[in-house]
Amino acid sequence: MSFRISYAPYRLLFKHPFETTHGVRTGTDSIFIRLEENGVTGYGEVTLPPYLKEKPNEVLERLQGTAVAGLKSLGELEAYLNDPKAWNDHQQGCRAGLQMALIDLEGKKRQQAVCQLLMSVNAKPFRTLMTIGITPVWQVAEQLQQLPKSDFLKVKMHGTGSISMLREVLKNDERPVFIDGNQGMESVQDVLEVCQVAGERLVGLEQPFSVNDAKRQVDLQRELPVCVYGDESIWGMADLEKAAGTFGGVNIKLMKCGGLDKAKAMTDRAAELGLKVMLGCMSESSLGCTAMAHLAGAADLLDLDGPQLIKNDPFEGMVMQHGKLVMPDRPGIGAILKADLEFKPICA
Repeated sequence: MSFRISYAPYRLLFKHPFETTHGVRTGTDSIFIRLEENGVTGYGEVTLPPYLKEKPNEVLERLQGTAVAGLKSLGELEAYLNDPKAWNDHQQGCRAGLQMALIDLEGKKRQQAVCQLLMSVNAKPFRTLMTIGITPVWQVAEQLQQLPKSDFLKVKMHGTGSISMLREVLKNDERPVFIDGNQGMESVQDVLEVCQVAGERLVGLEQPFSVNDAKRQVDLQRELPVCVYGDESIWGMADLEKAAGTFGGVNIKLMKCGGLDKAKAMTDRAAELGLKVMLGCMSESSLGCTAMAHLAGAADLLDLDGPQLIKNDPFEGMVMQHGKLVMPDRPGIGAILKADLEFKPICA
């Protein structure tokens, strides 16, 4: 039986510098994983912004280590992924990439889409988001013109200091707005001031306060008619369990939770807890975003705009047409490699 794992480091580059309260990025370091068995190939992606604890060099060290190099079959890889001793809370990006490649390969072998393998058949009427980062006022109109249509516009803000930018966004774009504070708001009053500027066009907020400020978050949700989603506060299932009563919704991301299998379990549990679900990304390519989009039927909001923000996407997959998600009609994840990536085999 022919079985091989290989990897290709790559840097995804933004079309414009992308600013949040975490800082300004011109790109994101990624590692693409290729899994091969008997002529069938599956692909996975690990994309890690610098503010995450997990670093690309740590992923490379794991992939080059004896544990991964010693894997001889898909069954051994699956057992490795499901070994709780092999992964800690801040090594989930690597697991997500390997699990993505595994389920992509399995789907191609069975000629089934990933959503079928995951039995993700819920058909909630989700809404799509496109994001504008913290942007100088004079550049807002130009950047908005370059964003595809979507149901809502996600606006990154640095507290009340970005109100002038928000006003410019509202003047130049007719979409309802979703405010993302990325932990940068300082008080409930600051958030309410931002919400007052957005007015009736405000449809939701995301993580306005620090992950350590749950009380202020609870106080805010009581003041607002719109849902506030937790992002940086939500990594895995344990955080999800604590979110009920603090947030009205949760943002689930593959690089945080550890894979499509875990993301599916979290969407199921969120529904049981009465939490709304946003499916988000870490500015992944079309590979990672298409993979996550297979769970779209369980989401209220779809924030998978990574491919629209980068200029050197090595894959093609899901697309946005007239603001709506269109998935590829292919088995597995459905994303196709279009760049000449230099994959290096992992050898025992």
